[in-house]
Amino acid sequence: MNTTQKIELNRSQKFFIDALLTLMQQKPYAEITITELSEYAQYDRRTFYRQFKSKDEVLCLHCATLLNEMASLMNLKGQLTPYSGFLSYFEFWSKHKDFLSLLHEHNLLNFLADRQEYLLYQYVGKLVHNDLPDSLSDTSEFSQYAFFFTLGGLWYSLVLWVRTGMKQSPEQLTEHILNSFTQMAELIAPASGS
Repeated sequence: MNTTQKIELNRSQKFFIDALLTLMQQKPYAEITITELSEYAQYDRRTFYRQFKSKDEVLCLHCATLLNEMASLMNLKGQLTPYSGFLSYFEFWSKHKDFLSLLHEHNLLNFLADRQEYLLYQYVGKLVHNDLPDSLSDTSEFSQYAFFFTLGGLWYSLVLWVRTGMKQSPEQLTEHILNSFTQMAELIAPASGS
């Protein structure tokens, strides 16, 4: 049963996210205080703590919202193939270069990396494939390894793209990924025939 829904932010959540992203453009993430964040969002600290436990939760909610948006865009494409799925992933992040750059500037790409397993499964996978179990751990062993293998390849390709200036198009990135799979298959084929 698919329990994941589209994320709908309330007004204060939107304001706290906007405030955090704006403050991150002005100073290091580690130096942003809850008091400062609350003042910038024009809410008091009590309102902040009714919504969040920490500024990390604000950033995590923003990441979840983005990935939820990615799922909505993938759903518009209909039946996903490896090509269309990978292309959608890179097209989406290409539209959010500023956010990726901001994470990179603050050494927070790992923040997203540490949470993407859960976020991608819950806010992309389950919305794109409504027949998935509630938890990744409820899928087959093969599915779990395939998920992590694919996720790792996509993620580290995205990280390389960010670190090298985000010059390639989503189509070029997708071709690189698919070509790597083709080359791996060619290397495996002779070995399995002996």
